[in-house]
Amino acid sequence: MKVLIVGLGLMGGAYAYKLSKKGYIVYGSDLNIDSINYAKEKKYIIDGSIDPIDYIKIVDVIILCIYPKDIIAFLNKYNKYFNENQLITDICGVKHSFVIDAKLKALPAIYISHHPMAGREKSGVMYSELVNFSGANFIITTIDNEDEKYINILKNIASDLEFKRISVIDIYKHDDMIGFTSQLAHAIAVSLVNADRNIDTKNYIGDSYRDLTRIAMINENLWCELFLENKDFLIKHIEEFEYELNELKDSIKNDDKEKMKELFKKSTKTRKEMEK
Repeated sequence: MKVLIVGLGLMGGAYAYKLSKKGYIVYGSDLNIDSINYAKEKKYIIDGSIDPIDYIKIVDVIILCIYPKDIIAFLNKYNKYFNENQLITDICGVKHSFVIDAKLKALPAIYISHHPMAGREKSGVMYSELVNFSGANFIITTIDNEDEKYINILKNIASDLEFKRISVIDIYKHDDMIGFTSQLAHAIAVSLVNADRNIDTKNYIGDSYRDLTRIAMINENLWCELFLENKDFLIKHIEEFEYELNELKDSIKNDDKEKMKELFKKSTKTRKEMEK
């Protein structure tokens, strides 16, 4: 299968690296020629260019590893080169703000979005080999009745990338769930780190703090866009978190051990269920 990766950053590079090792014929495109040259040197791609026109004409799948705001611009610019046998997909962390428009702009190609639930707290193609998809979740997002043939193509790609669990859900459920499982988690990590008022905290942190704050090292440009594109779902989940945090805070204030134990037991049970 011939694949074009548009955007050879951390995730685009990881897709290119892993798919090329599985026998895919991978081409790459990026605005940064150094990223293209690095990917070619490492044999992630067999060829690459700042302008992907020539590759668009010959590939079976186009994977857009670019910011949400850049996807519609890409489709508008290149849609006259698409064909009805192509699948176009993206890896963005939000969907409902652009996917409906993207499906129309991509015609005659088929557009089905997906979201790999994996990554690293790094940016750039040079860190792509550190990305581990094994054991991670791969979410395919849909609108109405998608063609099963193209959903299966994405499932096969996910399997070749070694994702553990593949789910198919609609774009709104995806954005609601991601608002909770990913974006809220990042918001909490950022706020926890920014709440630090001690200059020597680093001398006293342990695994709990490291685990909770790892994702606070964040790409500010990307995550500003993700938060704002999904603001309604994210704000809802922040408010739900605030309620639960206040429940715990009040139980501490009131020396209410029974309430505290109840909250601890509830969280333990819920978290254990996630491991099944």
